[in-house]
Parts: sequence; C-alpha cells; structure tokens
Amino acid sequence: MNEPAPSRPASPGHPPPRVVGLGESLIRLSAPGHERLDQAGDLRVHVGGAEMNVLIGAAGLGLPATWLTRLADNPLGRRVAAHARAHGVVPRVDWDGDARAPLYFVEHGAHPRPSEVLYDRSGTAMTRLAADSFDWKDAVAGAGAVVCSGITCALGAGPAAAAEALFAAARSAGARTAFDVNHRSRLWTWEQAVPVLRRLVPSVDVLLAGHQDLLRLLPSADPDAGQVALAHRAIEEFGCDTVVLRETAQLTGRRVATGVAAVTAGGEVASPTYEADVVDPFGAGDAAFGVLLASLLTGDDLATAVDKAAWAGAFQHTLPGDACTIRPADLARRGAPARRILR
Repeated sequence: MNEPAPSRPASPGHPPPRVVGLGESLIRLSAPGHERLDQAGDLRVHVGGAEMNVLIGAAGLGLPATWLTRLADNPLGRRVAAHARAHGVVPRVDWDGDARAPLYFVEHGAHPRPSEVLYDRSGTAMTRLAADSFDWKDAVAGAGAVVCSGITCALGAGPAAAAEALFAAARSAGARTAFDVNHRSRLWTWEQAVPVLRRLVPSVDVLLAGHQDLLRLLPSADPDAGQVALAHRAIEEFGCDTVVLRETAQLTGRRVATGVAAVTAGGEVASPTYEADVVDPFGAGDAAFGVLLASLLTGDDLATAVDKAAWAGAFQHTLPGDACTIRPADLARRGAPARRILR
C-alpha cells in the first residue's frame, strides 16, 4: 500500500511547488436570474472547466499553476486562454484551427426546480487530444501536484489515454497525482466510465469521490456501506494514499452546508460544517479541491487542509461564475462570525 506522499512546502529562497492540470474549459452561457433558457432574451458569459477551476483556486493562494489543453484557434478559444491568464494560470495550449469551442448553457433553478446544464461540446479541440499531444515529462517537470478529472476522460479514448500518460509521467517525476471522479451523466454512462476509471485510479494519490462514485468503482460494494468504509476499501483496492469526500446538504431556501473529510490508511479527519447562501451552485467542488491541494503543498497538515477546503467550497457558492477567486484573507476569516459589511 502506498504511503502518503510528503508535502513540498516552499522554503526560503525557493518558489512554491507548481500545480499542473489537464482538461477542457468551456464558454458558459447562463440565462439571467432564474429564467428558463427558452425564455431568455440574453445570456451571461462565464468560462468554466473543472481542472482550470482547481488551478485557479491554487493560483489564488500563491502557487504557480500551468494548464495543459487544446483550444479552438478562434475568438472563443482565445477568450478561454485569456480567462486562465487573468486568474494567474499559465495556459499551455495545443491550438487547433479546425476545431470548435465547447459551450455549455446553464438554467439556474429554484426549489423544487433543479438547475440544469445543456452541453454543446462535440467535435471540440480536446476531443482530439491524444496520448502524445504533449511532452508529458517536460510538462510535469518540477510540479508538486498534477490534476485531472473524469470529465476529461469522458471526452473520448484519446483524452482518457492522455490522462493516463500524464499521470504516469507525474509519478515518474515524483509529483502527487490528484483526480476528481466528477461523473457527468450527460457526457457518458457509468457503464462507459467504470472500465476507463478503473484503469486510471491505481495511478492516483489523492482521489476526490462521492458515495455513488465509490459504489460504482468498487466491485461488489455494499450499497449500505458508508462513505468512509468505501473510501478505506478504495485505498486497499487502488493504492490511493488519500480519498477526499465532500458533502453538501440543502438547508432552507438557498442555504447549504458544506463539509470535507479525508480518509487515509491511518484514519479519517473531517472539517467543521460551513453554511453558505447560494449565489451560483457551480465550481464549489473544484474550489475545495484546489484549496486542499494548495494547502497540502504548502505544508499544512491534513486536518487544516480539509478545513480550508470546506470553507472554500462554501465561499465559492457565494460567487457568480465558476472561477475560484478565494484569497488568503478570505481563508483567514473561516470560523469567524459572519458580517454583512467589512469596513
């Protein structure tokens, strides 16, 4: 069984460790307020994408971040690259002049109507990603952690093979590998996903997964088993050093409660629960994951890291758009009484 990889805290005279992510980002077009898409007279533009969101979270806390991707060589692709740079993430792009940019459309719900996502991402540049699209050894050189997600794997056999090649290079370079299962049922079925994910997860050090994810990934798992028990079994089955569990509970109205737990072979640690009023439901899991990785890489212990991650997830719910713009000063206020105005 793998032992948890040591953190690489920054030391005097040395830069903080770099985080590298591989994934697709999309132009997000949202109906204003709680309008339905077929009623909207205009749409609001954001940029979203799981791995980039994670990198933005890490960059906001001072870590160098590099994003590996393929983008359409057109104004929409350049808008996505500019979004990364604006948030302190360095895009390393394989430009494709013949591809189209991915889009997703958002309809914000209100109880009892759920928010909905409509994807338009076939034929995009990232669907043509291949195992040899990048020099992976060069891409991960000097990295402290490397990030990918199941969303990238869902884009096709080429992107899934690229994720495997990335993680193999990361492990050879001594970087921690971090993976969010992030299953999207509108991209692929569990029957399609499980064989692909089971090939990849044995190369993962830090796995972010939910109860349903673990039930699907673990053969003959007991559906009545709790998340922590399933996480321990995943550690035994796949050799991950840490399984991260995130919970969000609906309270009243638009208020939610979030918490994060981390399971290792030696036990479990869990955060306090943090409440938030939901302005936008997207990107909270990515924010939590990015802050957790940044916290670990800069020397925090696991209990502190999950506490910061839970606060980051709650904080992200209060922001429009997907990008995690949390800063150290925001984290410093976790646990303090909420105030309407700071002045």
